[in-house]
Amino acid sequence: MLIKHFEDRDLFYKFLKERIGVFFREADQRAFEGVFHCIYFERTDLPPSLIYDAGRKSCTKVFYNEGKCVICGSEANIRDFCTELSKYKEGKKIAKEILEALIKHRKKYFQLNYNRKILPLGLKTAVMGVLNVTPDSFSDGGLYIKPSDAIKRAVQMAEEGAEIIDIGGESTRPGSVRISAEEELKRVLPVLREIRKELPDIWISIDTYKSEVAKACLEEGADIINDISGGTFDENMFKVVSQYRCPYVINHIKGRPETWKKEPIIYDDVVGEIINFFRERVKKLKDTGYKEEEKIILDPGIGFGKLPEHNVEILKRFSEFKILGKILMVGVSRKSFIGLILEGFLNKKTEPKERLFGSLGALAPAVLGGANIVRVHDVKETREFLALLDAVRTYDGV
Repeated sequence: MLIKHFEDRDLFYKFLKERIGVFFREADQRAFEGVFHCIYFERTDLPPSLIYDAGRKSCTKVFYNEGKCVICGSEANIRDFCTELSKYKEGKKIAKEILEALIKHRKKYFQLNYNRKILPLGLKTAVMGVLNVTPDSFSDGGLYIKPSDAIKRAVQMAEEGAEIIDIGGESTRPGSVRISAEEELKRVLPVLREIRKELPDIWISIDTYKSEVAKACLEEGADIINDISGGTFDENMFKVVSQYRCPYVINHIKGRPETWKKEPIIYDDVVGEIINFFRERVKKLKDTGYKEEEKIILDPGIGFGKLPEHNVEILKRFSEFKILGKILMVGVSRKSFIGLILEGFLNKKTEPKERLFGSLGALAPAVLGGANIVRVHDVKETREFLALLDAVRTYDGV
């Protein structure tokens, strides 16, 4: 006797074919029956009687209270629910939204294509190596101020398995001071130019929220703009990335680095708020003229205006971001919440460089939850860790 739970329809399809001997066409049609979901939505304009009726006819469990609704069941049940709901004029829109959300949530494989480079994502988790050319970053500030040292470190990270090098010229740690675009470019451009020469095939990301810096770096051969503000700090950023049609990381942030220590950080639902933020920013980006939806990368911004408990909740619920159908990125490397957890559980104070194992532990739920890119300081160790994690995550045995 076996008790099994399938979160992936492809694995249930394989199980039906190989273990049960179900004909492939029937197995494909019924594979959704092994995938269970709870879908939450709010619609005050939809009569509850229609929702309950659709739920009864589709054998879907329905929970409803004052416009807030949860439907539970296999994907097959939910598809039937949408079929029944769409029979009513009032239900067509929400039925379509639910079906689109299911399709996006199931998407596993992505591909970045820019500057004659291709980066496949999904089967293997990509590593973005952190290269801070700053005097005051929380972990490696001051180590790579000299361009020669920065280039040496970039080459080392590439040799250790990093697909992307993320160059940052301004610290955004809590309490940090903002610098001008001129100063940031003075730090970043010499390093960018030399890395582009030394590593012509590596993906280069620029960690900046300034459109002026982004534009100058894209002209010099950068491939990705990693914006911690998601376009909220500089209204011209969307225009720049739309002009260059480059991959763009929308990072969620609440507040600003210089005020995090002074202002209270409050969320009703941290994951729900981040998802709504992403939807709003993606829409605005597209309205600006950005047509490269497959190049949008979403990062929930661990530590960017979040308390430790918010960070943990984001990691635990990471798979919920898959509803957006976009490439997902996460950065937890050496962050302070890891130090606080280690201190709380092990009574051990740590410096940022001593948080390798904690950082790897924090990465695991995010990668298993759907993160396609991880931003890290310790490339070699993370690459080895991901080799095993990816092997387990993508194993198709039933």
